[in-house]
Amino acid sequence: MTNDVSLPSKFRPRRVLAVPQLVEGKRIVLADLKGPGCIRRLWFTLHPIAMHNRRAILRIYWDGERDPSVEAPIGDFFGLMHGIPYYHIDTPYIAVSEQSGVTSYFAMPFAERALIEVEGGPVQDRIFYHIDWQEYEPGSLDEPWRFHAQWRREFPAQAFGEEYLVLDAHGQGRLLGFAYGVRLYDDTARWSHGGADNIYIDGEIDPCFLRGSGGEDTFGTSYGGVLHTPDSHLYQGIPYYVHEDVGQPKAVQRLAAYRFFVPDQIPFDQHLHFRFGCVANDICSTAYWYQTEPHRPFFSMPPWPQMEPGSELRRGANDLPLKTTGSWWLCGPFDDTDGQSMHRELPCERQFDPSEVCDGGFPEGSPWAFRSILKPEQHMARWVRRDAIDGFIDFSHVFRPHHRGVAVTYPAVAYAVTWLDSPAAERISLQLAWDDDLELRVNGEVALPCTHHEFFGKKQTTIRLLAGRNRVSVKLNNAMSLSWGAWCFAFAARRPDGTLLRPVAASV
Repeated sequence: MTNDVSLPSKFRPRRVLAVPQLVEGKRIVLADLKGPGCIRRLWFTLHPIAMHNRRAILRIYWDGERDPSVEAPIGDFFGLMHGIPYYHIDTPYIAVSEQSGVTSYFAMPFAERALIEVEGGPVQDRIFYHIDWQEYEPGSLDEPWRFHAQWRREFPAQAFGEEYLVLDAHGQGRLLGFAYGVRLYDDTARWSHGGADNIYIDGEIDPCFLRGSGGEDTFGTSYGGVLHTPDSHLYQGIPYYVHEDVGQPKAVQRLAAYRFFVPDQIPFDQHLHFRFGCVANDICSTAYWYQTEPHRPFFSMPPWPQMEPGSELRRGANDLPLKTTGSWWLCGPFDDTDGQSMHRELPCERQFDPSEVCDGGFPEGSPWAFRSILKPEQHMARWVRRDAIDGFIDFSHVFRPHHRGVAVTYPAVAYAVTWLDSPAAERISLQLAWDDDLELRVNGEVALPCTHHEFFGKKQTTIRLLAGRNRVSVKLNNAMSLSWGAWCFAFAARRPDGTLLRPVAASV
C-alpha cells in the first residue's frame, strides 16, 4: 500500500481497549491520546443486529479542534451501509469479518492530542474496541495532514438535476476514497445511469475536472451493474448487492460500494468538490481524505430518525452552506446537434432579460425534446442564476434532460453571463478551463474566439476591462469528446496585483 503520510521511524506501540455500554444521547470517550502519535488500527464490534451500527456515531478530534475531523455512524465508517451488520470487505484500508468485526487501517497522525468518542443512539448496546497507535518522541512528527471522514445521506436525491454531494474540502490534501450506498426507489435510468463521479479541483488556481461515465464504472464493474455478484477487491468493489422484495411486481436493488484512489491519486492544493450522479434514490456515503487543518464542515448529523434508511432527508436539510466564488446568469439549453449554435447568435445574446423563455430548437427525437412529466419544459431555454463553486460552473447541474441514459449530457449549447467590477481601466489575467467548444466575450467584443478542447483543458489569456462594471459572457457546448459529454468551465479573473475579481450576477 502506498504510504499516505510521512511518519517517524522510531516509536513505541500502544493499545487502548474496553467494552463500554452505549447510552442514547451520551457521548463516551473511547480514548484521549497524548501526542505526537498516529492511530494505525481501529477494531470495533457491535452485536450483529440490523441497524445497530447505524445507531452509534464515531467522532475523532485532532489537536484540540472544535469540529470533529471524523464523523460517521460506526457501520458506515467501515463501509457497512444501510445499517447492514455484515458483508465481507477486504481492502488495505477497511476490512469486515463475520459476524460484525470491523477494522480500519487508515494512518491517523496527530501532534498533540487525539480524542475518540462514540455517541449512542436509540438502541443500547455494548461496543468492543481496540485502538492501536504509535507514540513518537516529542518534536519528531512534522506531517501537516490530518485524516478526515464524513458521512452524508440524502433521500430522495434529485433526479436529472443536482448531483449527490459526497465531499466539499478546503485546504491542501488528498482525496483517499469513499464508500457509497444506494437503496433503489427510482429505476428510471437504473441506479447507475443517473451518473458517476464528478470531481472539481482547485478551480481558481489550477483547475482540474474529472468526470465519470456510468456509476457502476466508478467501482470497476460494467453494463449498468444490474446483475452483479458481490465482490471486494484491493481498491474498489461492490461488496453488497441484493434484489429486495418490497411487495412490488419486481424486486429492487440495494447495494454498497467503495473506491480508493491509490495508484490514481487525487491531490488538491486549495479545494476539492466531489459529486456523484443520481436519480431519486436513498443514497448515503462516507468520504475519506487527508488535508491540512482547519477543515470546513459541509454536513451536520441529522436527528436519529432521519439517519434511518427510507426516512426522508432532502438536500439542504442538514447541509451546511458551501463557500461560493461569485455568481452567474445561465441561459439554455439550445440545440447544437451539428455544432451550429456555437456559430450563430442565440436569442439570449441580444439582450439580458431573465424573464425570457424561448424554444431551444431541438429536433424531434432529441432527448431534450422528450415530453417528460418530471420536466415538461426541458426543451425550453430559460435563465437561471447560479453560484460558482471554486470558480466552476457546470451546466449539467442546471440543464439536463429527463431521459434514460448513462449520464451523457446530450448535445446542446448554454450561455453564461456575469459582470466584473474593476476599480480602474486595466488589463487583467483570465484563466479559463473547459470542455468542449468555448467562446468568450467582454463588453460585447470577442476576447477568445471559439476554441476547442478535446478534454478538460486550461488556457491563460488577458482581457482589457473598463473602469466600473464590465459584462463577461461564455458560450459553451458539450460534444461527447473525451470527457463523456462534460459541460463545465472554470473561471478566475486576476488583477495585476494578484487579487481576484469575483464575478457578480447583476440584479434584475
